[in-house]
Amino acid sequence: MTAQHRVSARMITMELAMKARQGLPDPVTLASALSAVGRALDAGDPLVRDLDEFAEQFPRFSRDPELLSDAGERLWSSVERSTWPRPMSRSDIEG
Repeated sequence: MTAQHRVSARMITMELAMKARQGLPDPVTLASALSAVGRALDAGDPLVRDLDEFAEQFPRFSRDPELLSDAGERLWSSVERSTWPRPMSRSDIEG
């Protein structure tokens, strides 16, 4: 997928995280995020794993605004980490 698809997937996931942080359950945005992230990122990407975990717990979170807010904060952090540059291999250090 293109960089534009990856950025779009992260933006949708950020929207989901922001709503969750406010205690607002949004199953439509969750479905959009799952679809976009699933198409744009590799299955082993940490954001895919974190979003899947959020989705699995969503029914329980959506009934408790405090749990939902905490889960949204963790998802937000995951999106932030997904934008960090990948470390470069250094043959002088790693051999």
